[in-house]
Amino acid sequence: MRVLPLLMLFGCASSLISAETLKAYTEEFAPFNYTQQGQYLGLANQILDRISQSSGLQFERESLPWLRASNENQAHPNSLLYTTVRTPQREKQYLWVGPYDDCDVVFIKLKNRSDIQINSLKDAEKYTAGAARGAAASQILASMGYNMARLDTRSPEEARTVRMLYAKRFDLSAGMLIPHVYSAKQQRYDASQLTAAYTITKTGGCFFAFNPQVNPNLYQRFNTAFEQLRSSGELDKIRRQYLGNDIKSSNKAKP
Repeated sequence: MRVLPLLMLFGCASSLISAETLKAYTEEFAPFNYTQQGQYLGLANQILDRISQSSGLQFERESLPWLRASNENQAHPNSLLYTTVRTPQREKQYLWVGPYDDCDVVFIKLKNRSDIQINSLKDAEKYTAGAARGAAASQILASMGYNMARLDTRSPEEARTVRMLYAKRFDLSAGMLIPHVYSAKQQRYDASQLTAAYTITKTGGCFFAFNPQVNPNLYQRFNTAFEQLRSSGELDKIRRQYLGNDIKSSNKAKP
């Protein structure tokens, strides 16, 4: 006769756990977020770990190719997508928490390519360029009137774009410098050869992007925990582990 009460108890416990859980969709985008031997690592994942500790929220994480991750986020109201670059094109698609980095979008070249000189976006069209499929860089370039026929977006991940740059299959790669440097190191290229050739745009920064139909209470708890990390200085301490000491303070007002 005690079976039914026990089942009810377990059912209630399961409901409570579910109510505290957010699905968190991400991609392999080191050093911000990546997986290794089943563990979720990187700057953004460490921030999520700290938010979980301080807020009691649980995160059901899944690393997928970017377009699949984005689609899953749209399909599940209580979910977030990271690392997401905040752009005018994406502004109304999400609720935002961040930023945890500036994440300016640039054209990147090899330092020994002194023949590449760019003073305007039109100049950049003289060269072959690559960007990961679905990445913010390609969306931004399209919105700015860049000739998209000059941009190869067949690479599903940025690591391949970096390989193509070093192989000189591309003259330029469009994206953020820090992930390019990290990817180059991981693939045993000389990362010191990478340099920003031209700033495409200064973005709103790198954020956690929530489905706009997320439970408001869960969103608010997450945002409050993030702001506590920022105001205490702990966010900058986490960032220095990945980006070095020469960083701008993240203790600034939210956009």
